[in-house]
Amino acid sequence: MGNHPSAIAVPDPRASLQEQVTWLQHQRLAFGRQLSELRFDSNALADEIGLTVNLHRFEARQRAQVFAHQAACLLAGDMAVSAAAYVPLVASTSDYSESTLEIPYFGATRYRIEGKDWFDRAGHQALYLPGQASQVETGHFNGLLFNLNPARLAQTIGAMSHHRVPLELAERWVQQPIPINLADPRVLQHQRALEIGLTTLAEHNGTGMGDPQTPLALGVETLTYQCSARMLLIAMGQGDLEEARA
Repeated sequence: MGNHPSAIAVPDPRASLQEQVTWLQHQRLAFGRQLSELRFDSNALADEIGLTVNLHRFEARQRAQVFAHQAACLLAGDMAVSAAAYVPLVASTSDYSESTLEIPYFGATRYRIEGKDWFDRAGHQALYLPGQASQVETGHFNGLLFNLNPARLAQTIGAMSHHRVPLELAERWVQQPIPINLADPRVLQHQRALEIGLTTLAEHNGTGMGDPQTPLALGVETLTYQCSARMLLIAMGQGDLEEARA
């Protein structure tokens, strides 16, 4: 699936709602177009997102700008996944217990954490983030976002490295932001595996999110942790350990 280029020109942030919606409808989501919902109320959407993230702000980036957001969501075990495209926005979070992995397909996101900026950018860099307080700013964006349990992720990193990365070291890794090189073919291989798994689950579920505890959903949850762990091993210069798997 790779990058998802926009089929039409990106509208000005202050363009009409119809122009923004036209752009959104031309975006190819990573999975589940049939599941996706177009939303125009940032407050109502913020309330829903706040069920999994300690969200304090979530709104259009500019005062004279409409808000529009199209997303498909899946539940797999205890994990929530969203494939979303939206107009420029700003958000802020406080500390929370889960970490996130964001893979961009169009546009870029800036996260400010403890005074330092971290970026993801389509075609260049994905970003793993621990559950630290952050300020977020995006342009027009299309991406895939996972909520992950950092303890389980650390354990999976150990398993994927055949335990040559000690658990204590993996636990330190998952407590820091980690950029992931999207130009690395090994990363793209794991990204593609994720996309296939999520698409399979979305198609199985039809027009709903389905039961997160089915064997297929739990298998996709496991796959997501394995692929995420392998991406982080590559990002941390330990790709040889990841490649040594049987």
